[in-house]
Amino acid sequence: MPETRDDFAGLHRNQRPLRLVSLGNTSISTGDNGRVATVDPITPIERFYREHANAVYAFLVSLCRDPIWAEDLMQDTFVKATRSIGGYRGGNARSWLFTIARSVFIDDTRRRRALPTDEIEEPAVADADLAETMEIERALWKLPSRQRTALLLIDRAGLSYTEAADTLGCSPGALKVLVHRARISFRAHYTEANQ
Repeated sequence: MPETRDDFAGLHRNQRPLRLVSLGNTSISTGDNGRVATVDPITPIERFYREHANAVYAFLVSLCRDPIWAEDLMQDTFVKATRSIGGYRGGNARSWLFTIARSVFIDDTRRRRALPTDEIEEPAVADADLAETMEIERALWKLPSRQRTALLLIDRAGLSYTEAADTLGCSPGALKVLVHRARISFRAHYTEANQ
């Protein structure tokens, strides 16, 4: 038997309350005549997650280079975002999430440094495109962390300079200088590896 409850939120004068019927994950609102008024199986938090999850995941993969670790970091990012939604000051939500994701990544990296790890050898690469991608990733990882993050936010995540500057906590002018230096350093590392 479905659960029912009266929902009095948002009533206008002389309007009778809608009855919400909960069927698992789906809420169905019915009016006085019993007809279905709305069906909304997705909560606002789920909608927010679905809208931004792929971009946050791609950003985290580019930071940590490990898809499984990136999934864990993404979960931590959205948990932290959900808990601190009251502190959100408006603006670009994706930029705000990238700021949280970067913070989560840095915290987790510091925590992992304290743990002993075994070095894993990289497998031999047969595919030329994969080899090229790995060379690009190696060149990116030779950049200082702040330069790498700035470059990833602009070139991979597609943020504007203003949004990326908000994410890194600097001015757009300082970010432009940072990205310029990152591109020069990246080019030098990439060229060095391919000579």
